[in-house]
Amino acid sequence: MRLTSRRPLLAGAAAVTLVLSLAACGGGAAADPASSKYELVQNGVITAATQSEQPPFAITDSAGRPTGFAVELMNESAKRLGLKVQYKTTTLQGILAGLSAGQYDVGVAGVGATAERKKSVAFTTPFYWGFTDILTLKGGRQNAVSDFDGKRVGAVSGSVQEDFVHREMKRVKLVKFKDQTALITQLLSGGIEAAVLGGASADAYVAKEPLRIAVKLESLQGSAFPMRKDGDPELLKDIDEQIDEMIDDGTYIKLYRKYFHDPIAADLVKERTKLTKQIMKNPDLDPSRR
Repeated sequence: MRLTSRRPLLAGAAAVTLVLSLAACGGGAAADPASSKYELVQNGVITAATQSEQPPFAITDSAGRPTGFAVELMNESAKRLGLKVQYKTTTLQGILAGLSAGQYDVGVAGVGATAERKKSVAFTTPFYWGFTDILTLKGGRQNAVSDFDGKRVGAVSGSVQEDFVHREMKRVKLVKFKDQTALITQLLSGGIEAAVLGGASADAYVAKEPLRIAVKLESLQGSAFPMRKDGDPELLKDIDEQIDEMIDDGTYIKLYRKYFHDPIAADLVKERTKLTKQIMKNPDLDPSRR
């Protein structure tokens, strides 16, 4: 595996497949929905679009409930605000389209906050900053982007990884998939020779499948919660404040350690400056160790 100093990150396609209503977990008391001070799709309830297979940000557990780093972060933020969260499962592309159509208040997954997406949705401050990885089967010998010239390389349709392939891998044969499950299935079966994913998702698949990271690339943007462009700006501001409070009281670090093994990115520390104090207490998370 070779670490290079380029950059990108995440996204997907549409179709709601599952609806789950959950009380958000974390500190704070649940409020009477009728008393909500926010303008929401449903009064007193955050209507959140998520995914069932985007580890470690958003997955469905054995009981059919959404979980993952982004989900736990949103649940805790919502509960501290005295709100409940109702999850609807779709794809990353479906999240963005649904927000633009006013169907959801927020997208809860690992969504790259790109300049292009900011034209149609609002974003919180990033809550994670990682890598973009090129995955191959474990026996593969590729170690550079150019090693994939002429090969079939997969990416999720509409994702920042698809953009990356168009921009940085112009000599490959791009194959687009509706979600990560279909992408990884085809990689394992030999339908494609490589898959481009966000680094955190790639790590999760490498841990359980006979895959390897051939190339690791720094991201251009962080992952954030996308929200309706015409949504309540106070809700966006308050979710950001709750994440900062979780950084201050150590809750964020506990969740980060639960789902990630890499040190925190310097770019994220620039966005979430309160992380500086936590990194002093947790030197293994220092960006210089990445």
